[in-house]
Amino acid sequence: MNRQLLLLTAVSFLILYWFIKFRHHIWIDHGRLQASIAKRKRKNKSHPFPFPTKRPECPLCSAEETLPSKVMPPEPPPFIPHKKGRRRSIYTDRCFCPNNDCKYYGWFARGNICSNGHPNSSSWRQLKCTVCKTYFMETQGTIFYCSKASPDTIIMALKIMSEGVGIRSTARILELDVNTVQDWLSQSAEHMEAISRYMINELNIPQVQVDELWAILGKRDELAPQKRNTCWVWTAIDPQSKLLLDFLIADRSLESAQIFIHRVSQLLARGCVPLFLSDGYKPYATAILTHFGHWVQRFSEKGRRLPLRWMPLPDLTYAQVVKRRIKRRLVHVLHKVIYGSKEIVRERIKQSIGNTINTSFVERMNLTFRHHVPALARRTIQIAKTLLGLEQQLIVAGTNYNFCKPHSSLRLPLPTPVPTKGNGSPKLWEQRTPAMAAGITDHIWTMEELLMFRAPPYHQPLPKRIAA
Repeated sequence: MNRQLLLLTAVSFLILYWFIKFRHHIWIDHGRLQASIAKRKRKNKSHPFPFPTKRPECPLCSAEETLPSKVMPPEPPPFIPHKKGRRRSIYTDRCFCPNNDCKYYGWFARGNICSNGHPNSSSWRQLKCTVCKTYFMETQGTIFYCSKASPDTIIMALKIMSEGVGIRSTARILELDVNTVQDWLSQSAEHMEAISRYMINELNIPQVQVDELWAILGKRDELAPQKRNTCWVWTAIDPQSKLLLDFLIADRSLESAQIFIHRVSQLLARGCVPLFLSDGYKPYATAILTHFGHWVQRFSEKGRRLPLRWMPLPDLTYAQVVKRRIKRRLVHVLHKVIYGSKEIVRERIKQSIGNTINTSFVERMNLTFRHHVPALARRTIQIAKTLLGLEQQLIVAGTNYNFCKPHSSLRLPLPTPVPTKGNGSPKLWEQRTPAMAAGITDHIWTMEELLMFRAPPYHQPLPKRIAA
């Protein structure tokens, strides 16, 4: 009995000893943890400027530094008034002389272009420059130049493709060859891209929303043929005018974000710093800081100069909409202000459009692209094979969206109802496109007018259309 009691006492003493020693180690570890947390807090407080001492690198900014400076366009030549004969009835103000040696080359509405009839009973007119005596067709530099196909067929094919029908389906509808429709798409995409680059610039907009759209390509990757070749479509929109600013097809990385924000910043007027809204993708903050930042000199408490910091401009405001999903279901939305304050962000949103921080406008435009670009539709067999094919479809759909497609939220009430033909109800609204809301155009363009417009080499105000 005594042996059992002694054994039990010894075991109890050992258990108590190890328990006390174990708790002592816990207290020590807990103290070390608290000390490290306090040290981290002190370390963070010692850096009041969490901005870099070097400007973040942008591939396009570094490339522009090596390029030569842009040559300023010459002064416009004098206007040539028409005094002899009857007044000209053919509208030629949106045509310019194609002769590079002519001093009127590339200038609109200078009175040097006149009509010269229809050669060989053609449906297109021949134009003449009265200064250099150069004759040229009005279709020169467009998709209709030296084309054997009917212009109505080309216009109809592009209209069908811009409404979300694939290339092969369009060829079957119009009973054409697939390669012919593909060539029309390539030529029209190149032409429309030049028009967008010429027309959409020097914008003063209060807000910009950016987002990414996932897309899949039909051609598999050569390095990993067992996986699908995917890409991302970066889009930017002006919520007030619903104008598509630009898009970029690339991967989802910091370099792509830098390139995309650089291209968007080139469309803005000098001194314009809009409010940026996006999702919770982190590289956006670095890319926006790169192109809308400046050097700030700071001093220590003792008056010593500290290294310069690349900090955002005083007028720059940027907020994110961080969404949390569980099993593809949205469970939480967090509004996060990156640059600026919440009060300034809310005030700038109310000045432009909306009441809260959101990306609903750019997401709605992405849905429009899903419907109007066959390669972006979900669960479809009309997938683009290459990045170039996807880019061409996006250019045609985006240009048609900006210049030719009226937006229901942009319409304005007419001062007086306009009667219509027959016994129908009068017209109460004036339909407008995003380009009209942004002040770029003054009427809804047709597909023929879009394809016939030639972007001049010099930036100049667009002549207004004369009502018939």
